[in-house]
Amino acid sequence: MLANLYWKRILVAVRNKDTLIWTWIFPLMMATLFYFAFSGLNDAELLKTIPVGMVVSDEYEKDAAFQTTLATVSDPEEGFLALTEYGTEEAAKEALKEGKIEGLIYLEQGTPKLSVTKNELNQTILKGFLDQYIQTKHTIVSLLEKGVSDASQILSLFETASWTEAISLSKNPPSNTVNYFFALLAMVCMYGGFQGMASVSYLQANLSSMGIRRTLSPVKRFPMVFFDLLATLTVHMACLLFLLAYLVFILGVDFGSNLFSVIVTCLFGSFLGLSFGAFVTAISRAKEGVKVAVIITVSLICSFGAGMMVSGINYKIAQILPGLSWLNPAARISDALYCLYYYDGYSQYFLNLGILAAMTLVFSVITAFFLRRQRYESL
Repeated sequence: MLANLYWKRILVAVRNKDTLIWTWIFPLMMATLFYFAFSGLNDAELLKTIPVGMVVSDEYEKDAAFQTTLATVSDPEEGFLALTEYGTEEAAKEALKEGKIEGLIYLEQGTPKLSVTKNELNQTILKGFLDQYIQTKHTIVSLLEKGVSDASQILSLFETASWTEAISLSKNPPSNTVNYFFALLAMVCMYGGFQGMASVSYLQANLSSMGIRRTLSPVKRFPMVFFDLLATLTVHMACLLFLLAYLVFILGVDFGSNLFSVIVTCLFGSFLGLSFGAFVTAISRAKEGVKVAVIITVSLICSFGAGMMVSGINYKIAQILPGLSWLNPAARISDALYCLYYYDGYSQYFLNLGILAAMTLVFSVITAFFLRRQRYESL
């Protein structure tokens, strides 16, 4: 009997048109669209040449080492600077003010100085470059004090110095596209609300004809609810696994090496989506269309906050409204996947899972409160 209930509920869930469209077809279309729209982002040049100005003074013309260094880093093929020389300091400052260059370099008592009008990434790179040059110059001075007097040897140190170094801050390569797919999975987890809505509707006699028949059935309430939720969870997890397989094996999206933890995250997200849909259905007597609209709207807003439409918006929200960010379930799912991909530790990942579990518990308790001891005057 109970196995029959489980199987029949799976069939009902699979045949639901809203479920078929929003949790199966729509995510596949979005995934394919993301793939073709963002496939070139990872191939884009991450570090473009930085326009910088240099004041040509008598001190600069006498400093052969600094000239050699600037020639190396402003090489048209391998350099990261686009160097423009100015004969006067006034002309260089005017170019900086107009935004033609992002930094102005000048020598002051043999030490390069940097003048900028804003403090952003390129300006930070320029400052780091000059700091490294000064450090290298001090090394040269130490060598001179130890007896190294060959000028060609000294200049070769500046020519061969590595002014930029590519390092990996995580176990996986940086990606400009994977965050969109993280947010897409979070959205599909939220769409588990359709399954949760159907489960509650099929258990309440005042919401559906199915609810009337199940209320009058001789099956005890607890096993009916348990196998109903188990069946909906099975269907929704099958949807998530199918989407994940499509992303990994068909589109070639790299989610990192720990796919098992990605599946565990999807499981927590599925629980949350189901409980959210049950919560919306239990607390409202509105028509089914209204509840569907609520689930779609809330899911899309949460997905927007997780960065699915605008890259980086989740980080801006976290900076401006951190409380709202932590209460966004889609952002927590996306952030958990982000932690798996980039971080070596699991503390932040488990924190996100803990928040998802707490949200699921709150939704479930409120739903149970509204559904307890229901009685009907007539059926």
